[in-house]
Amino acid sequence: MALDGSYDGLKASVADFLNRDDLTSVIPDFIALAEAQMTRRFAGRAGQGLPVPRRLIIRTDIAIAMGTEYVPAPSDMHGPIDFVLGGNVVLDYLDSTNLNQEKRRARVTGSPRWYALVGSNLELYPVADQDYASELTYIARVPALGASNASNWILTDYPDAYLYGALVQSAPYLRDDARATTWGTLFSAALDDICNADPVPGEQSRLQAHLPLGWRGGRYDINIDS
Repeated sequence: MALDGSYDGLKASVADFLNRDDLTSVIPDFIALAEAQMTRRFAGRAGQGLPVPRRLIIRTDIAIAMGTEYVPAPSDMHGPIDFVLGGNVVLDYLDSTNLNQEKRRARVTGSPRWYALVGSNLELYPVADQDYASELTYIARVPALGASNASNWILTDYPDAYLYGALVQSAPYLRDDARATTWGTLFSAALDDICNADPVPGEQSRLQAHLPLGWRGGRYDINIDS
């Protein structure tokens, strides 16, 4: 089957490139690992203010009721970028440790001023003193392929990114270190092409994603990233 923009076509092409017909059960894992790697690479670029694919930058409205301390984060969110309250108040992002320190330092009241990502929720401080409309901008995960999602925009427009990403992930499983470097180089080039073809931000702006401490800045190490 040709690399035709479908999940089944991708799996068949990976098997063809590997010249193996006994990997049916693990090729979906190679693809899933490639998707996770794409998401981390794109988010790392956002954290450095570098261009990222605009189709991974999502804006959503969130209604915050009076007394709210936690609001659910979007299910596809990898990391927040901006959280704006009432159309003009930009909340400052703190990691959960620093937010807790802020709580202990002084009992602040009024409208929320800070937020943190805690598990699958956004924590607000102070607790909302009234109802608010808000806008959250975030970097989304790469839409996962599977039985219920046969394609996405990356596979349609940039099939080489998926192909080489899956092949990179196959190398440790097959103990094929010789090809890993070649596929890793092609995978990185494909991701750069995606970011440069339809980038955010523009030349005069900087995009800063709020990502967890310990993030390696999007640097990809084929020996430890999987």
